[in-house]
Amino acid sequence: MRQRLRLPLLGALLVGLVATGCASTSDASSSTVRQASPKRAEGMPKLADLPANAYLSGPLHAKGGQFLTDDLGRVVQMHGVNAVYKLAPYRMTVTPGKVNTLNDADAERMARLGFNVVRLGVLWEGIEPGQGGPNQASVCSSGPGGDPHMWSDEVASRYLDEVAKVVAALGRHHIYALIDMHQDVWNQLFSGEGMPEWATCTDGNPITVYPGRWSENYSNPAVDAAFNHLFNNDVVGNLQGEYQRSWSAIASKFADNPWVVGYDPINEPADYSPSVIHERWYSPRLSCLYAGSSGAAREIGHNAALPCPAGAPKTGVIQAIERADHQHLVFPEVDNASHGRHPYLLGVIDLPRIVFNFHDYCAQRSGVTGNPTDLDACSGSELTTMVRRTQERDQMGSSTTPQGPAMFMTEFGATSSRALASLLSMDTTTLGLGWMWWSWRYYDDPTGSSAEALINDQQQLSPSALAIATTYPIAVAGTPLSSVLDPIDGQYSLTYLPDPKIDAPTTIYVSQSSYRAGYCTIVTGGIVTSKPGSGLLTVSSTKGADVTVVRIVPRACVGKVTTSTSP
Repeated sequence: MRQRLRLPLLGALLVGLVATGCASTSDASSSTVRQASPKRAEGMPKLADLPANAYLSGPLHAKGGQFLTDDLGRVVQMHGVNAVYKLAPYRMTVTPGKVNTLNDADAERMARLGFNVVRLGVLWEGIEPGQGGPNQASVCSSGPGGDPHMWSDEVASRYLDEVAKVVAALGRHHIYALIDMHQDVWNQLFSGEGMPEWATCTDGNPITVYPGRWSENYSNPAVDAAFNHLFNNDVVGNLQGEYQRSWSAIASKFADNPWVVGYDPINEPADYSPSVIHERWYSPRLSCLYAGSSGAAREIGHNAALPCPAGAPKTGVIQAIERADHQHLVFPEVDNASHGRHPYLLGVIDLPRIVFNFHDYCAQRSGVTGNPTDLDACSGSELTTMVRRTQERDQMGSSTTPQGPAMFMTEFGATSSRALASLLSMDTTTLGLGWMWWSWRYYDDPTGSSAEALINDQQQLSPSALAIATTYPIAVAGTPLSSVLDPIDGQYSLTYLPDPKIDAPTTIYVSQSSYRAGYCTIVTGGIVTSKPGSGLLTVSSTKGADVTVVRIVPRACVGKVTTSTSP
């Protein structure tokens, strides 16, 4: 089943990539070069002293099509992790020795594992804690929205200053931050986190915690009411207005920061009131929270605006972010309730710099450890989700991104199963998906478990860590055609159409766990420009080459340099 699912999709992706790829000179000659690396010692690989353009730096772009690109025009691939502290003070810190520490030592280790992005959690409760508890009449009464007088410039500025220190620590190691406004089952009143207590309006439903796993509270009527008032924006507290105020402060803070890749407006939003429009299932209230009632959120295949609640503001949280920050990307998530037979669609969001964002977990896994109860069913289910989301992305073309938005999987994993992690790593590589693993460490997570972390309290790697710290292309100087990883022995191959207009190398992260005895690099249509044994392999395409192929195998090279015609 896995093979039947993978190959037709990959074929379709390749056809699309070739159709939109750059032109290249035909009938040119190129060389096949074999470069050996020295045997590696135990431990993390060294990162070579490479030219500045070998690394990712500066703002990234989403100009249409599946992939992100950098300022040099290269196709960008990002692998990373999540780091979210869900308890007071609701943020990470660079101070050593704290349970919520994320500093240079962590960033250095992430970089050596090949990670170049962190989904860094912030919480609305931390930015705008306000005062008072739930169901305040001055907030929760029905009526047109006003100012609930919960905002403090001083509190928000102090909070974001600490977040900025973490972003700076990551940037020193060439790691980007995706700022994520995190919540689960609304807030701590329901065994979750994220939203301020003052913004909690339950319509008289009692505030109780359901027994069992924390996620059971998604069926809690009080939680449903709280989400409804946010989506409908129908109380005098003007919940969406205050949410946008917090996002405006975040985006203003990081607008000029070169190590911010973008913003995730809300983690796992839950709207259990889908609409069927022209035989498609949508989450129009969520789309309107993102894009407002001005018509920027539209039906797929039609030109009609999705219906918005009466209280929805004209512009949404995405426009609030884009008004404050004119360069970074926005990663709106699909509905957390979107699974099963009927995915709830966001529709077409006709705004610039959008990245289609989804999470991927299977039902066939333990709610405590995250490990699969049925490996084949679990991995097959998650691959199916990746395929389905890719198909959704293909349909979301707009005037700003005619080929559909870029896409990214910002959560998956949450398991110590090396077998599952290996299969997922192989599938994401084949599909060219950027991703972020849940999670880096266990930060006393009220809605998670220690088994989900890549690093434990003794600084040891989880079995899943080395399974996902695999070889992959960080930046491709052209159009990728295929990226193939063998998770058993670590063999990897990348094929791409080189773009002669790009004056920068293709950069590949080379996993240390697969090549402890060294590796051999075999390149057709290009030359290796990094040192033997480098943790980052750089390749420059041969002038006039039609196609560049890079193969990395875990063995010493045999034979001399040979020359062949271009394939």
